[in-house]
Amino acid sequence: MVKKFGGTRYNSRWDVSTWTILALVAALCVIPCVGADGIVPIIICVASLAFIIVTLCSIYYRIDGDSLVIYQFFIPKAFPISKIKEIRPTKSVLSAPATSLTHRIAITFTDRKVLKSFMPIIISPVRQSEFIGQLLAVNPGIDTSRIRQ
Repeated sequence: MVKKFGGTRYNSRWDVSTWTILALVAALCVIPCVGADGIVPIIICVASLAFIIVTLCSIYYRIDGDSLVIYQFFIPKAFPISKIKEIRPTKSVLSAPATSLTHRIAITFTDRKVLKSFMPIIISPVRQSEFIGQLLAVNPGIDTSRIRQ
């Protein structure tokens, strides 16, 4: 059974890049439907677009006590805030639980075992300064020197 998390919810930020990606996908879905015979291509295109929208809407974050919980496709993954080493801005386009391509932050952990990787986790929370402030309230040792306040 999946644990129910509480705490403060932060949606993933939607910006021009998110809307541009959705518009591009919608345009690419319309093109095969223009000359299509039958309803099957239209159903496939609408289902694909719906899947992408649901996937983007299912990305959000919670700060629940001493855990940062990241939801992807409504599935939670908890990370200990006490193990966060640094938060810095990033323009990386690596795959991440973030809907924005421009307002991203990279979270690095002190322990490689948290993510089973040296790579940071990249997210794009709304109310970013409030989000970082809430993380700092739990772990004041997080390095945020690269974040512009």
